[in-house]
Amino acid sequence: MAFNLPPFVTFRTGAELLVRLGLADSITADGLRYIARNAQDWPFGDGPNQMPYVMAGRARTMETGVFLAQFQNRPRPGGRGRKSDQGNNRR
Repeated sequence: MAFNLPPFVTFRTGAELLVRLGLADSITADGLRYIARNAQDWPFGDGPNQMPYVMAGRARTMETGVFLAQFQNRPRPGGRGRKSDQGNNRR
């Protein structure tokens, strides 16, 4: 079933979208926040080569296309204690 992508995602809706699109087996908003804090190439933030978060109330939102590009053609994010599969188990 096709659906329209939202123009922006929050950490919660972004996590749900990654699972829905098959880019992650499972991930939570907290898991995404962990990636955002620790990834050298996270595309959002206040840095010189980063796109700023867009605030919607108290929620930080991210442009959906840029967000999804961060997870395409990369190893799938794994859960706590999961060994990296380097993309070998993609469906």
